[in-house]
Amino acid sequence: HYIKKYHRFEKRHHNVAVHCSPCFDVKDGDIITAGQCRPLAKTVRFNVLKVEKNQIFGAARKQFALF
Repeated sequence: HYIKKYHRFEKRHHNVAVHCSPCFDVKDGDIITAGQCRPLAKTVRFNVLKVEKNQIFGAARKQFALF
């Protein structure tokens, strides 16, 4: 969305650093649920809780969804 007062577009989302445990088999396009945890590194504050396999065939784009 464009904000006339500042003559700029507002940012709607950003990437989040998430730790993925080796027990999860995650591929590009899979949808994950991330939960907040203690600081694991300088920028990592979230863990992978659940992985939903990609149902889209071909090149998958980033998907943002609410719970």
